Amino acid sequence: MTENKIDWKLLALFYGLTFMLIREWLVPIIELTNTGHLWLFLAFVGIAFILTLIKVSWLISTVLKVVYVFLTIHYIFYDKITPTKETLSSLVSDLISNAQIIFNGYWDEITDPFRTLMFFLLLWMATYLVRYWIEVRKNIFLFYLMTIIFITIIDTFSPFSANTSIVRIMLIGLLLLGLLSIRRLNERHERPDSFNTFILLSTPLLVMILFSGALANIMPKLEPIWKDPVPFLQAFVNGEGAGGSAKSGYDSDDTALGGSFVQDDQIVFEAKVATKQYWKIETKNTYTTKGWLQKTAEDIVKVLPTGSDFEGAEEIPADVSVSTAQLEMKEKFPFIVYPYGIRRVTMDGVEELKYRETNGSYRLNVNDGEAKNYSMEFLADTYSMKRLRDTVMDDYASVEEDLSQYLQLPPELPDRVRFLASEIVAKHESVYEKTKAIERYFGRNGFVYAQTDIAVPSEDEDYVDQFLFDTKKGYCDNYSTSMVVMLRAIDIPARWVKGFAPGETIKNKDGEKVYRVTNNEAHSWVEAYMPGVGWMPFEPTIGFVGQNNIDYDIELDRDDPETPAKKEQEKKKEQEKKKQPEKKELEKKKKKEKESLSYEQLFKKYWWRIITVISVLVIASIVIYSKRSQWLPIVLIQRHRSDKNEWRSFAKSYTILLRQLDLVGLKRAQGKTLSDFAREVDTYYGGTRMRRLTSAYEKGLYGRQTTEQDWLNLKEVWEDLMKRTAG
Repeated sequence: MTENKIDWKLLALFYGLTFMLIREWLVPIIELTNTGHLWLFLAFVGIAFILTLIKVSWLISTVLKVVYVFLTIHYIFYDKITPTKETLSSLVSDLISNAQIIFNGYWDEITDPFRTLMFFLLLWMATYLVRYWIEVRKNIFLFYLMTIIFITIIDTFSPFSANTSIVRIMLIGLLLLGLLSIRRLNERHERPDSFNTFILLSTPLLVMILFSGALANIMPKLEPIWKDPVPFLQAFVNGEGAGGSAKSGYDSDDTALGGSFVQDDQIVFEAKVATKQYWKIETKNTYTTKGWLQKTAEDIVKVLPTGSDFEGAEEIPADVSVSTAQLEMKEKFPFIVYPYGIRRVTMDGVEELKYRETNGSYRLNVNDGEAKNYSMEFLADTYSMKRLRDTVMDDYASVEEDLSQYLQLPPELPDRVRFLASEIVAKHESVYEKTKAIERYFGRNGFVYAQTDIAVPSEDEDYVDQFLFDTKKGYCDNYSTSMVVMLRAIDIPARWVKGFAPGETIKNKDGEKVYRVTNNEAHSWVEAYMPGVGWMPFEPTIGFVGQNNIDYDIELDRDDPETPAKKEQEKKKEQEKKKQPEKKELEKKKKKEKESLSYEQLFKKYWWRIITVISVLVIASIVIYSKRSQWLPIVLIQRHRSDKNEWRSFAKSYTILLRQLDLVGLKRAQGKTLSDFAREVDTYYGGTRMRRLTSAYEKGLYGRQTTEQDWLNLKEVWEDLMKRTAG
């Protein structure tokens, strides 16, 4: 039986349907991770399939894909396609520096460009596997099943709604399975894969799938048994009901934290906004060992006309666009919830807003006590990584704002909380790195996120101490309060923030994407004061991503002569030159400094040489690999020359010969016997070598003649034929 060669138009159809299935994977991933640039990832998948369809060689295809990935990553993070010397150096340095991060196990510190590279590699591997399933296995069921499982889990346990996606997956997958089944039948009966004939045979399948899909769409459907399966499953497993636990949702009384709560799906508001936002309500400054209070020396209530800029809002450059958010309230709520960077609020029927000012943090209240539908303008802050890493504790002395209330701690706070905080940040210098170390602490030390069976501190217990050392189990209030207390314990001003998490995306009645926020999204997090930067949000709760726009400008500005670190380094060099003028001492010092350079500094200094060497090695490796059919036989002959003269060694050598023949283009067709193939090889190279080897192999394999043959002579024949294949 000969292998059925697939028609290119038919293969294009298979690839097109598979492309649609891969898109169903990418859409929720891009949306849930707030990555963006969906079309760039889809274009990569499309390019991979097109290159295969037009039969581009693997070498050219690999080069094109690598170039596309590199230029795409450059475009995403530098907003331009053509690399410059500075951006190229920064990007390559960033990708290489992640090797040390991975080696040290700090997975959460992997940079966004490297994550994007890994994602492209996964897509590359996925397209290869799909090609294998379509062209070789001729069965896509495993990929189809994985797609269904993935999208149903995402729909159930994440904010993403897959109501229409699951229908598309079912229709596309069933059609693809049916078409591949027809192709397997054609191959079994040795019929050619004519595109027109194939379409004719598959018409009944297509009609049946479309009819059943349309029928399923118009038929009435039962309501789900579980409104939200997650809390139902948790309650079932733990043997708990709603009794004895509080409901989730916003509550202004935080004096006694702790205890379990159950989910509440009551909708608070729907927000029409371009990207995910944390919705802030208020901050609190005083920790009492059991909870939080808001204490101020003077409660200043101000009146602000709706539609006017908030106090302190800076003028926005002409080339910067302001984001907008429109909120539709579904529940009576006495506060205005607002995103970071808010500039103004506009509310129909309300001329003035009252708000309480607490050292730059706003808690907005509407005059009539109930917030209505309103719109907001905001401009989220972007934080410079270079500036954050330059923050030091001594800079707090020059801060004009009185931050003492955000360093408050009760005198009865156990000392081991302070000791733990100091231990966590001991190896870090900047304020930002100290803060991030505490934020990451919970995810690396056995803490568990849970909403039920949560302890309440007794009269003589501290809420934070109990969570850090005894239970290590809790929800957002436990994590955020513990982080604020530990930051204050090491003299970093911090405050406790309350509001709502972003919510889940849905389509409203007009078909627009909105974020639905329920009482389940009630949340607390942390704001820490970075000297020279201001208040910055942090998210310590396990399972929550947080919201910070970081500008990774370290590489481009590391050599800026105005940075304090650079000035200090130059000053020390001048002092050491004065103390050690001798030439030998200076040479020793330079040598020592060179040896102590970090990998990142070495790369920055010698990056052109490193790239050149790597490029030469890659090109040389590609050339050597592409010529393996010429040098590999010589290596194999030398390797197997010392083998014993016996049947087992001969059988192994014969298998190696078949692989070498396949490598040079003499591939044994499916169904062709070894004897027929041997005659084909001898016709190509001349002589009877392959037939002699094949006859001996068949005698040993089928006739069990494994001791009576001249193995030494056969080895010589094998070596001669291997050399001929090498040219």
